[in-house]
Amino acid sequence: MTSIHHSNRLASFTAAIVAVLSLAACGEDVAVATSVSSDRTTRALLSGDLESVNGSYGAGCRNRTGAWSVEILGGATLDNAPLSVVLNDTACVLTLTSLHTTAGILDGTPTFALTTAFQATASAFGTPTDFFANARLSSVAFSTDFVISIVFSEDPALATADNTAQFDVVVATATAAGAAPVPDFLLDVSGILVRTDVNDVVQSATGSAALSNDVVAGKTFVVVTGGGLTTHAQLDAAFVGESALTATIPAAAFTLGGTDLTANQVRTLIIADTAEGVASYQAFTITFHPAL
Repeated sequence: MTSIHHSNRLASFTAAIVAVLSLAACGEDVAVATSVSSDRTTRALLSGDLESVNGSYGAGCRNRTGAWSVEILGGATLDNAPLSVVLNDTACVLTLTSLHTTAGILDGTPTFALTTAFQATASAFGTPTDFFANARLSSVAFSTDFVISIVFSEDPALATADNTAQFDVVVATATAAGAAPVPDFLLDVSGILVRTDVNDVVQSATGSAALSNDVVAGKTFVVVTGGGLTTHAQLDAAFVGESALTATIPAAAFTLGGTDLTANQVRTLIIADTAEGVASYQAFTITFHPAL
């Protein structure tokens, strides 16, 4: 059953057409599509509410040709037969071609093949353009229930489902031991770009953080998950699997891919300077969180 929720600025609705496995007349097991839509509009659309999504089957789809439809608004009349894919048909490519609104069918420009990732740039719908929309599949394995997730807005930037994450950096601690001087770096993380989807799950992390104010030669580093490392003993215990320090720390070192930023992902960068087998440490705690 579809439910529609509206707020003053951000309205959202979910059309949950639960994907089920059914036995087709020809004896095939099939997976039937579901749809979840997020309305990010800040004004009423000229074309009204979204009612259904239309698309086409690719040439590789077993026993499927032509057009398909999936309900968004409960009780909507579909333009085509409901979308279904033969179970485990990983060769089947589905293309989103249009959205059916209260005002009628609006073609997407461009149409696009559905994958498990949103397009980098949303497609335009309507002439002239009334809104922008994007979509992805929960899985392309078609081994069980699958969902088409759709986001739309009159602002294309809000329909990309790519949000830049934000992060806070603090110097956690600096501890001295033996003859090794305590590292004294400044850390600039502005060169790291973390992109998330509509659910604030990290899709990519690129670029690098930059170090300055000290000499990197001869020093080593690790990045560990979590924070709260405030003593020399804690830093020493966490300092495992170190790498040679350079003037930049790649984004990949923070292991953010696929993580949920709503849980505030915390990473600690530990830098060591070692003399006579004893290390002094400097640590930075970086908290990655959803864009505000």
